[in-house]
Amino acid sequence: MKLIDFFKQNKIDLVNKKIVVAASAGPDSMALLDMLVKMQEKMHFKVLVAHFDHQLRNDSQQETEVLQNYCEKNKVSLFWAKWDKHPTSGVEAAARNARYAFLTRIVKKEGAAYLLTAHHGDDLLENILLKFIRSGNPEEMNSLQAVGQMNGVALVRPFLAYSKQQLLEYDQEYGINYIVDSTNRADETMRNRLRHHVVPLLKKENPALLANALRFSRQMHELTDFANKRIVQIGKTTKFLTAYRIESQQLANLTELERKIFWQRIIWQKYQRRVNQNLGNFVVIEYQGYFYLLKKEKKVVVQPKKILLDQPFMFKNRKFILTTTKKPEMQSIGDFWFKKNSCFAAGSLIPEKKLLLKNGQLTKAKKKFAENAIPLALRPLCLTIYTDNEPVWVEKTYQNQNWLSNAKHYFLYEL
Repeated sequence: MKLIDFFKQNKIDLVNKKIVVAASAGPDSMALLDMLVKMQEKMHFKVLVAHFDHQLRNDSQQETEVLQNYCEKNKVSLFWAKWDKHPTSGVEAAARNARYAFLTRIVKKEGAAYLLTAHHGDDLLENILLKFIRSGNPEEMNSLQAVGQMNGVALVRPFLAYSKQQLLEYDQEYGINYIVDSTNRADETMRNRLRHHVVPLLKKENPALLANALRFSRQMHELTDFANKRIVQIGKTTKFLTAYRIESQQLANLTELERKIFWQRIIWQKYQRRVNQNLGNFVVIEYQGYFYLLKKEKKVVVQPKKILLDQPFMFKNRKFILTTTKKPEMQSIGDFWFKKNSCFAAGSLIPEKKLLLKNGQLTKAKKKFAENAIPLALRPLCLTIYTDNEPVWVEKTYQNQNWLSNAKHYFLYEL
């Protein structure tokens, strides 16, 4: 096994770089760690080790001890942490999120160039099978890439072309100590059932199965990349309140299936959620020349509550401030003129409220919403400023139009 070839083929320059190896003390990560330690002096890079103890097994402390012994012997820096707060459900996903949060934090703190994990060809095959069973979404089947990103950190998986057996043979050849996770022997998880019963049968049918899995993953990545470039050509969605929107005409030449694929990819890009063609917990609506993508949730009207000038306030999980001082460095969401020393309240626009026009007449709020292409589902999300129980400003919709002598200029910023 020549790990150096992987870095050359992927044009990864390690000279004078720090790299962090995610190590569990299992046979895979110990093989990766040992190979890199043996390479670092010749290739002029520095290896750091990061270990996250999930504390999900009574003997998990042994993993830390194995790593401490190896790192002390080979003069390698070890960073480790324990996971103390376990959720009552969704433990597997929560453990993964906590682990990667720790790993990427170490990379950033130490100024390392890459985070390396020991995912191998068997992991890749199991991942493809799992995704095929659970969702069938092609995009999910190539989630293990040789070079990718995680939490803003370059993530490298140099073992995808190698099997689990090859890594075990390496450990045996060089006498590398490792810990075998006892939970991997049980058939409680789908991954373990595939690993113990399905994958061996598939390998008997074709000994080149892992090579085929790697080829499939690479080609899916190329197709996904091509599709993403096509999405960019179609047009850019813009943030609108809590939704994303795009002009209807930009999707006019797409078939219904192509539109669904377009929104699937937008959901992944904006929310990091994989959904099938029914879009999961999202919905797309067309209104006044725009398509809107928004989450399916009850839009509750927030009753107006008193706010104070220059004091932050909350509305729909967003934070704002109303002030008479212009602040160019802050994110402006609007302004209006009104009487000095007025008292204000903030909330949703109450549906029956009418808005005062500069000609002195009143108009229905729904007319102004329609003029500004704001669909019914988003209207309760528009921040509204009141004085004397009457709206003087509605986000993206309206500002007071009544001329007042001695008026003051008010500015709204989102924090």
